[in-house]
Amino acid sequence: MKSKLLIGSIVLAVGVAIAGVREVTGIAKASGSKVKNETVVEVTKVLSSPETIKYDKEFSEWASAMVTMLSEPLDDPRLKEANHDEGFEYYLKAQQVIWTFPTHLIVEDKEIEKEHSNLFLLSSYIGHNQFVRTAHLDPNGQAKEDTTFSDQWKPTDDDTRQAFEYMKQIVNDIDIEVNHGGEGETFGVTHLLNGDKVSEVERFINGW
Repeated sequence: MKSKLLIGSIVLAVGVAIAGVREVTGIAKASGSKVKNETVVEVTKVLSSPETIKYDKEFSEWASAMVTMLSEPLDDPRLKEANHDEGFEYYLKAQQVIWTFPTHLIVEDKEIEKEHSNLFLLSSYIGHNQFVRTAHLDPNGQAKEDTTFSDQWKPTDDDTRQAFEYMKQIVNDIDIEVNHGGEGETFGVTHLLNGDKVSEVERFINGW
C-alpha cells in the first residue's frame, strides 16, 4: 500500500513539473510521434523617445535668418558701391551675424556661449583682415568701409575665405540643431552637436 502511495506521489510530482515546463517552454507535437520543444521568449522592448531640447524662439529665428543671409547675395548698398568686393561682403555678413546674435542667451546656456565665442572670433578675424587690406590707404582704419577706395583695396586672402566658410558651417549646424532637431547635413563644427571638427575650427582661430 505504501509503495502504491509513493508511486502515486511521484507521478503527481512529475505531472506538475511537466505542466510547469509547458508554461515556460511549451510542448507541441510535430508530424508523426515525435515531440518538439519550442521555447518561446517574449521580449518587451521599451522605446524611449530621444530627449528633445527646446531652444529659445529668438535663437531659432536668428539661426534661420542667418543661414539664409549667409548663403545669398547681400542686399547692401555699400557692397554695390564696392563693386561687390568679395572680402567686403564677408566683412559685412560677419558683422551681421554678430550684431544680431541674441547675446542675452549666452548666460543661460554654456554651449550657446561657446558657439557665440567662436563666431565672434571668426568675425573679428575677418574684420581685422579688412583693416589690413585697407591700412595702406589709411593706417587709422578709416578706409575699412570707405567704398570710394575699393578699387585700391588689397585682394582677399585665403585665410579670410576660410574664416567665413567656418562661420557659414557653424551657423548651418546651429540651424540644423535648433530648427530641425539635429536632422540634416552638418559639418561637425559645433559644440551643440558635439561636432568632430570643433577642434579643427578652434585650432584655426587660435593659430592667428
